[in-house]
Amino acid sequence: MNILHINNTDLAGGRFNGFYMQELLDKPFNVEMVVWNKESKNSNVYKSAPKNSVLHFFTKNFMRLTVRLGFDRLAGYSGWLLPYMDYFKRADIIHIHQIHNHPNFSILSLPMLARKKPIVWTIHDPWAMTGGCEHSFECERWMTGCNSRCPHPRTRSLLNKYTPYLHWKIKKSVYRKSKLTLIVASKWMKNRIERSPLLSHLPCHLIPFGIDLNIFKPLSKIECRKKLGIPLNAKVIAFRGIAINQNSKMSQYKGIKYLIEALKIYDPLEPTVLLIFENASAFNFLSDKYSIFTPGWIDGIELVSALAASDIFLMPSIQESFGLMAVEAMACGTPVIVFEDTSLPDVIKAPVGGIAVPSKDSKAFANAINELLINDEKRIKIGLQARIIAEKEYSTQEYLQRHIKLYQDVIENY
Repeated sequence: MNILHINNTDLAGGRFNGFYMQELLDKPFNVEMVVWNKESKNSNVYKSAPKNSVLHFFTKNFMRLTVRLGFDRLAGYSGWLLPYMDYFKRADIIHIHQIHNHPNFSILSLPMLARKKPIVWTIHDPWAMTGGCEHSFECERWMTGCNSRCPHPRTRSLLNKYTPYLHWKIKKSVYRKSKLTLIVASKWMKNRIERSPLLSHLPCHLIPFGIDLNIFKPLSKIECRKKLGIPLNAKVIAFRGIAINQNSKMSQYKGIKYLIEALKIYDPLEPTVLLIFENASAFNFLSDKYSIFTPGWIDGIELVSALAASDIFLMPSIQESFGLMAVEAMACGTPVIVFEDTSLPDVIKAPVGGIAVPSKDSKAFANAINELLINDEKRIKIGLQARIIAEKEYSTQEYLQRHIKLYQDVIENY
């Protein structure tokens, strides 16, 4: 079976965009990938961007113009060129991922592509069912056509509050003409697909993302803390930090505001460490109350060591379609605290693998932190249960087997 993945990039998000499927699947499976931003040196990953420097300059600036005018994801050319490429010709099935993270791919090409090859599409966030936003917050206009002034415009285009109506209408027409099979990673996303006027007519399959449980596993807290230089007698709270002033939209999705409020409310009874991944700038003012450790953005065994060194992992997202870091923490035996009204409570199987509290309730979040940190027995029990959930629900092997079975069924019924 020849499988071709289409995404914006390869390495970033490689655990769920198809990139690592190349390493995990042996013969008779041949896995290739086409992206705009190639970061790896893998010979099975191809660039959709023009190799000619002049043409590249022209197309790059043309796409910038379409974004400015609000026609991004409509004017891209790479989808139209795919049928002429050898990697497309030899593919038995096309697997689309996040095509909206870069304006090079036009959804207008989907009907044509679907006539030539069977297509499955992993819907990573609600963009496919809205007028353009990845997360709609409290807005329900995606249910009725985005036909009024958009309260959360995704782009900075000239008419960004009004173009969502046009995009929604175009998507409706495109999807009606396209034979697509959808994949989602969470029950929360599947529920939204079933409610969507745009996508509910298409077959949709639930396949949670998988992780390597031989890598993400419980390790000695003492050894991991020694490795990181974290005091052995401290309680350790881990989470991903985002600079509010640099990426305000992302910080809104991830609930950074409510996390800050919760950490201000929580009153540690013993020395407590904030282990912050990526960016700690929004939390530096708490240094009088907590010791702050910032390993930056880490992955692989370094991330495993950090998660295993932690007592709890916080994921305060108010908009979340899956939450892979929550699963990685669970696999390391670390309980997770999340907000309700996203995919996360079901992903962590709250209250078995962690605690879920009412959305945007910083006080309840702080109380949950306190509940787990003062009760060692309960925290350890939930951590053990979290590992069992990860083994049962989120293994790489299960993730691959479910995809292979779906690929075979889609090809057979094409």
